[in-house]
Amino acid sequence: MTHDKIKAATRERMARTGEPYATARRQVLVEIRAAAAAHEELGPEYSDAVVASFLDRVEEEITARVEARLAEVPRYAETPRRPPVPAGGDSRRTLLRGIAIGIAISIVAIVAVGGNSGERVHRLALVMFALAVMVAGAWAFSAARASRRLAELGEHRGR
Repeated sequence: MTHDKIKAATRERMARTGEPYATARRQVLVEIRAAAAAHEELGPEYSDAVVASFLDRVEEEITARVEARLAEVPRYAETPRRPPVPAGGDSRRTLLRGIAIGIAISIVAIVAVGGNSGERVHRLALVMFALAVMVAGAWAFSAARASRRLAELGEHRGR
């Protein structure tokens, strides 16, 4: 058995029994030697029985660990649930902005790339015009929104 496997088995025994490292290591080595001696004594016809016995011990250890961990974790039904947070107006607005930007970029790319090479100046003018319309629309929208907010603020102060 390699040093790493002995070290791992020692740490497992320390966690299980609470023994110090040196004591756990000695006990692990005793168990390994005992298993090897039993294997040598019984011969090859009983090697399956020795392996089965070892696997039974490993299975019991794994079951005990799983049960201990499950006992520590609270049950799913016992954990309180938080209500889902509804999407606010800002998140919807952000989604719509993203969609609008994607559509605008797609249209600009189609207009800029498509057509004959002789129409390059016309396409460039069309792209510039489309950008100017988008900027003007965004400015008008933000100005209208700002005036609505100012009106709401004035109504709120007047109360």
